[in-house]
Amino acid sequence: MKQVRKNLVVLRAGDGSLHRRWLDGLKADERDFDLFISYYGKGEGTHRDDGEYWEHRPGPKWSCVAELLASNPQLIEQYQGFWFPDDDLDATAPMLNRMFNLFHGMELKLAQPALTLDSYYSWPQLLQRQDSVLRQVAFVEVMAPIFNRDSLKQCLTSFSESRSGWGLDWVWPKLLGGAQDGRIAVIDATPVKHTRPVGGELYKNNPELDPRNDSRRLAERYGVQLDRFTSKFACFEMLTWRPLPWHERVIGWLKALNAKRLAARRMRQQR
Repeated sequence: MKQVRKNLVVLRAGDGSLHRRWLDGLKADERDFDLFISYYGKGEGTHRDDGEYWEHRPGPKWSCVAELLASNPQLIEQYQGFWFPDDDLDATAPMLNRMFNLFHGMELKLAQPALTLDSYYSWPQLLQRQDSVLRQVAFVEVMAPIFNRDSLKQCLTSFSESRSGWGLDWVWPKLLGGAQDGRIAVIDATPVKHTRPVGGELYKNNPELDPRNDSRRLAERYGVQLDRFTSKFACFEMLTWRPLPWHERVIGWLKALNAKRLAARRMRQQR
C-alpha cells in the first residue's frame, strides 16, 4: 500500500541537483513529503528514479512549474503543503520534515526556510537568525517558497507571468491579502544552505530572459509598488527560543519519569 504523505516538493532539477541530500537521514516511511522531479537538462532519464514523480521539461523554473501543475491538477487536491526549491539548496529529510511541521503548525500561508549564514544570498534579512524560530515578514523569495493548498490556488496563475521569476515575490503577498495576519514567515529553525551564486544556471540556460522587465510588468499589472524598504525589510514579529527555568525543567523530567513508571505498571498488570 502506497504511503500517503501530506506535502509535495516540486523540484526543477538540473544535472548538478542536490536533491539526493534531501532524502538523507530518515527512512522512507518517516518522510512526510513526496518529491516531484521536473528535469530540465539534456540527459536521458537523469534523476528518474530519485523521487515519486518525474518528468522532462526544459525551460525556466516558474513557467514550467505552472505547466506541470496544469498537467497534473490532482496534485493540488492530494497534498496540503507545497515547496518549490531551487536545486542548489543543501538540506536533509529531518530538516524538511520539521520545516513542514512548523509551516502547518503555525498555520502559515506562505513561507520559506531561512538561509544559513554561509549561503550565497540576495537579501540579508533572509539569513538565519539563530535566536529565532520564525519571523513574520512581508515577503519570501522565489528561491524556496512554501505554499499551503489555498494559497497555491490563489497564486498559481501568476507563476506563468514571469519567466525569470522576478516580481513574483512582490505579487504573492498581495494576492494572499497582505502580511498583516502574520501568516507569511521566514522559518529560522530549519535553515537551508544556498550553495551557488544567485541566478547562475537560470540565465545561462535561458539567455533571452529579461528579469527587470518581468518585475516592472508584474508590478504594473497587480498595482504593486516596488519599495524594498517597506516590504522586503519588514519584520512584524519574531518567535524566539527561550530556555525553560530550571524548576520547570525538573518538573518536566519528573512527569516524564512518572509516565514511564505508570506505563511499566500497566504492562505488568496486563501480563
